[in-house]
Formats: sequence, structure tokens, C-alpha cells
Amino acid sequence: MQEYTLVFAPPAQEDLENAVAWLSGKAPGKVSEWIACLKEEVDTLKTMPERCPLAPENGLWGNEELRQLLFLRYPSKYRVIFTIHKNTVRILNIRHGSRRYLHEEHDGEPS
Repeated sequence: MQEYTLVFAPPAQEDLENAVAWLSGKAPGKVSEWIACLKEEVDTLKTMPERCPLAPENGLWGNEELRQLLFLRYPSKYRVIFTIHKNTVRILNIRHGSRRYLHEEHDGEPS
């Protein structure tokens, strides 16, 4: 079975930092657990990332497929938006489930 390399784009890193900051204010006792669970979920993308559905934003910016991994852990739901290219999974965004889709926020390239 093919093993993929995970790469976090700068916007995904920023999204993660923002989520941790928000969670630290709302449920500080859950931060470590949430981070560990998210890491565990994202690490599943190292094998069979194609199992994840296409993101609603797919097809809006070029030919590269945008997929999403749904992370549904307390206290909030998140979408991990990513692409697959050869043996690399590139994490583009980690978005809170209540946020609008990328194409609804702006008309430019996905952040």
C-alpha cells in the first residue's frame, strides 16, 4: 500500500494555530486531547486519502481535486481540505464547520 507524505500549507498552519487559540479560550482542558485526535485523524491521510469525499469547493480553482476529511471531535467540527499529488497530500485549510465554503468567502484562489 502506498504511503503518502503530509505537507501543511501555511494557511493550514495558521488555521490550526487559530483553532487552538479559540479552543484554549473555550475549553482549555480539551486542547491537548483535541490536538492529539486531530493529528491522529490527519495521519490517516498517509494511506488511502482518496477515501475522503470531494470538497464542495472542488472544481472551482483549476484541475486539482480538492478533498475533505471531516473531523467531528468535541467541542467543534472541522473540515480538513487537501489535495493529492503523486505521493504527497497537501493540507490546504483546516476550517471550522460553521465557516462558509471557500468560494463563498472570496472569488480568488483558495487560501
